[in-house]
Amino acid sequence: MTIILMVTAVLIILTIVLIFFFRSYVFNSTETILEEDIERVEEILLTEHDIDSSETSNPNLLMEDNLIILYDNESVLPMSPIDEEIYNRINIEGLTESTFILDDLYDSMYMIKTSNLTRYFDEDIKIIKYRDLDAVNQSISAITMIMFVTTGILIIGTTIFAFLLLNRITQPLTKLKTAAYNTSRGKYKPLKVRSRDEIGELTLAFNKMNQDIKNNIETVLHEKNLREEIFSSMEEGVLYFDTESELIYSNAKGNSIYKTLTSNDHEKELFMDSVLNIVKTKVSQIERLNITNKHYQVSYTAVVSGNKTYGVIVLIRDITEIVKTETMRSDFIANVSHELKTPMVMLSGYSEAILDEIVTEPEEVKEMIKIIKDESDRMNKLVNELITIARMDSGADLLDISNNDLMALISDISFKFKHEMNNKEIIFKVDAEKDSVTFDFDYGKIEQVINNLLDNAIRYTEPDDKITLKVRDIGEEIVISVEDTGIGLKEEHQNRIFERFYKVDESRTRGKHGTGLGLYIVSSIIKRHEGTIDLKSEYGKGTIFEITLPKSHSME
Repeated sequence: MTIILMVTAVLIILTIVLIFFFRSYVFNSTETILEEDIERVEEILLTEHDIDSSETSNPNLLMEDNLIILYDNESVLPMSPIDEEIYNRINIEGLTESTFILDDLYDSMYMIKTSNLTRYFDEDIKIIKYRDLDAVNQSISAITMIMFVTTGILIIGTTIFAFLLLNRITQPLTKLKTAAYNTSRGKYKPLKVRSRDEIGELTLAFNKMNQDIKNNIETVLHEKNLREEIFSSMEEGVLYFDTESELIYSNAKGNSIYKTLTSNDHEKELFMDSVLNIVKTKVSQIERLNITNKHYQVSYTAVVSGNKTYGVIVLIRDITEIVKTETMRSDFIANVSHELKTPMVMLSGYSEAILDEIVTEPEEVKEMIKIIKDESDRMNKLVNELITIARMDSGADLLDISNNDLMALISDISFKFKHEMNNKEIIFKVDAEKDSVTFDFDYGKIEQVINNLLDNAIRYTEPDDKITLKVRDIGEEIVISVEDTGIGLKEEHQNRIFERFYKVDESRTRGKHGTGLGLYIVSSIIKRHEGTIDLKSEYGKGTIFEITLPKSHSME
């Protein structure tokens, strides 16, 4: 629009100037012609020495058009109505200029030229020559119309040219603008270069910039994703705080731990105070936090560049399992020492009694030897269970999975426990819907599981109590349950019954004592079979251990 307005203004101004110039030129030309006519008439008059006011004998003057000669204010030549009108207007209006224009004479415009020859004669002689300007005005009007039409055509042509030029310029610029917006949205589509001018060079530069931005963004995203993968795969939680203790970044582990740390207002305040203290002192610090049975090792490091502190990086490591392992190791040593010490003392004491012949009666000696054997068996069982646990923890105890008949295994186990239960007056029953239940399992390991559960049930039952071994086939799974009507377990024991060395009050068991490892081994074997074991117990009424095993699985 600016270009169009500038060109239009220039053309209009030029047209007006040319019109005025042409009009001035035409009028000046007309005035020159009149002046030449006046001079010619003056020469004629000056050649005549006697001028009669009523007539002139010079034929040249008689042939002149639009000529008035006044002799003492009397016309020498015949006057037409226009001559008379011009003469009257000059007299009435008192026009004394040598050249003037009358534009309201018979709806026409006339240019009038006058000359006074009085200085050459004794009489007052004036010459008036005039010319009709209608033809001149018509020419000026025609030329003015031509000029305006030409100007209009030039304006239209200029406008079209301007739009074509602007389209050639603005279309690539519009595409560049759209491409720039697309680049800001992550769409890096290059533009086609259509020319080798400045716009083409700008397009080339934009495509280069676009490709560089794309490469840089991809590099940044790759580094960001790599950093996120590294942070996400870290066992430690990563938190970054600014100098106002506002959380700026956290990985998934750190965010989870942060929520736990800030769930308590008091703990949150202590944690934030520690962060602000690191901002102030710029000294790294390591501390341990214990919150709701969770143990954390927290490392604070200030982010400093020059003398300016930008924030604090906090690395949080969940050491709950390590603490539990340390506690378990201590408990393991204490439990093993305790479990081994009692039988070893008894073995040493009874052996010395026999060797020193303190006991000489055959019955007493036999009783002591029986105690020595029982304690030896107890030590042997404890050692075997410890070996089993060690092999399971190290992965050396592989399962021997094959297709076996569970009912055949239960039949063997029932025969083995039948005599013991009869002696202890315990009612034992096998409840199975089928005579044969065949599926994939480790025969020896499942036998050990059922043996431990039945042995455990015997120790927690009284005479006339009942132990039932149930087997149910429920499609893709086999459910084995060992139910007893014994003394049951209190609720505080039920959540820990599968832990290593965990034992309930031994004064409530009958007969031999357990090592606290049997149920842990049972749970481990069932998990390795991709199964589950659940406990349901009511104190004073009995206990149910329910095992669910898949018929097929991927474990070797």
